[in-house]
Amino acid sequence: MGFASQAKNKRSATAANGAEDTAKRAKSQAETDLERLVFGIDDDNEDAIDEIFGKVKETEDLDKVSELDGESNDGSDLDEESDANGRGDSLFFMDTERPDEAGNKGDDNESSGADSDSEEEADSKEEAAAWVDEDTQNARVALKGAIRTRKLRKIEGENIVHGDVYEERLRQQFQKINPVPKWAQETKAEDAWGSDSDDSEEKREARAGNDLLKSSKSLLSKTSTLLPPSILDIVRTRNGNQAAPSQMAVSALQFHPTANVMLTAGLDKTLRLFEVDGKDNQKVQSIFFKDLPISSAHFIRGGQEVVVSGSRRWYYSVDVEKGSVTRISGIPGLPKLNSLKYMHGCNNGDRLAVMSNDGQIHLVSARTKQLACTLPMNGVVRDVSFTADGNYLWSVGTDNEVYQWDLRQNQCISRWHDQTMFRATRLEISPDTSYYASGDNSGMVNIYDVNAIKTQADAAGNPNSSFVNVKPFKAISNLTTTISGLRFNHSSEILGIFSHKSQSQLKLVHLPTGTVFSNWPSASSHLGLVQCIDFSPNSGLMAVGNDKGKALLYRLPHFQSY
Repeated sequence: MGFASQAKNKRSATAANGAEDTAKRAKSQAETDLERLVFGIDDDNEDAIDEIFGKVKETEDLDKVSELDGESNDGSDLDEESDANGRGDSLFFMDTERPDEAGNKGDDNESSGADSDSEEEADSKEEAAAWVDEDTQNARVALKGAIRTRKLRKIEGENIVHGDVYEERLRQQFQKINPVPKWAQETKAEDAWGSDSDDSEEKREARAGNDLLKSSKSLLSKTSTLLPPSILDIVRTRNGNQAAPSQMAVSALQFHPTANVMLTAGLDKTLRLFEVDGKDNQKVQSIFFKDLPISSAHFIRGGQEVVVSGSRRWYYSVDVEKGSVTRISGIPGLPKLNSLKYMHGCNNGDRLAVMSNDGQIHLVSARTKQLACTLPMNGVVRDVSFTADGNYLWSVGTDNEVYQWDLRQNQCISRWHDQTMFRATRLEISPDTSYYASGDNSGMVNIYDVNAIKTQADAAGNPNSSFVNVKPFKAISNLTTTISGLRFNHSSEILGIFSHKSQSQLKLVHLPTGTVFSNWPSASSHLGLVQCIDFSPNSGLMAVGNDKGKALLYRLPHFQSY
């Protein structure tokens, strides 16, 4: 009985202890849930704690750590240690949120951050932004989500902020860590160099140097007003007559003086007009002359009219604006003139010049097509050239004498002999009348300074004397066959010389140095037999007509306009 009683008492004590342990365990679970709710041990309940208690504040020690955290990056180590312990924020908080006028505390983090949002708007730039991203304004960013974003909080309990506020705080944080160096800070001119009234020459030079160094632009201009003397910048473009090539050699080629139009003509009896832009070069018009193989074609009267001629007694006039064609049966008063192959026109003048084989130059009115006068020469006429204004005409003969004619008086005003030429074939006067060039049968081209010739003639005491011997300032011997043509560009900086007796016989000469451009044409240019060349009104384009019926077109980037 004693043993049984002891066992019974033992079982009763064990049951009582088990019930007590169960009660303790139940109490411990309830306490744990309360602690999680109160102290925020569980990270999932952080938002719930904020909603219940509002904005909170860490203890004094961690508050100091947070202040250091905003000024230095060293504070991030403390946050990392705190996260490593699994606490997130501190376990104990003090409610620093003051009740509003209605006696209620903030309900959520967005309301708690309202004051900070207004501060951010006040600190924003005064200037209005050029563009605003609506998605950024509508975005919400949790600052407690990462260690690096906790530094952006203004108060400890702040969590959710707008996207634009987050962007501004990132900018402020970056500027705090990476301030603008003193050398990059702009200072007012008066503070740095004094007022304008007190400026000395040294201060003005210093200010100019300071302004120069503020910019990262190149100190050297990419474009120069002067054409480089040795290397020519030239770009091949689509053929000028790509839309309608000539069936035979292009014997005449010229740009319109004011419009983006170029004419081509040849022995295929067809005159073609193209709108040149370097890309499409569309054909504007083509005219077929069934009884005239064309050897020359020129714009006259400011580009309003085109005259075409060949080895026939008659020639044609084309009104560019109206598109009408007029056949003109020879020159009245010259019945024995059976060929108008060498007819020259002038853009700005009212004269057409026709060369004959007996040493005479016949001038025809461009308007009435009547004979105006005849200019006699001692030898056979080889070539003529109008000045840009159309008031003067230059000519050269087989006796190597050069004549200068005044077309307003129809008389010779100057004449001289050139002993350096061997049977001259071509002559060309520059647009500014500073130079003239002549070529001969041997392929030699001489370039003369007109002002030097006048000075020499004045020093001789007889400006009109034919015994004045002139010498060229530059002789070009790069070509070895008969010179077929010469052409200056509009600014008298480039002289083109060519011969159609051999392949790719074309050279461009730089003025005033008289040097030949060495980089063009090259072995890969494939110019063919050059028949004619011309430059656009502002030298932006250069065209080369060859024996294959092509008008090769090149762009000169140095001259930026057409």
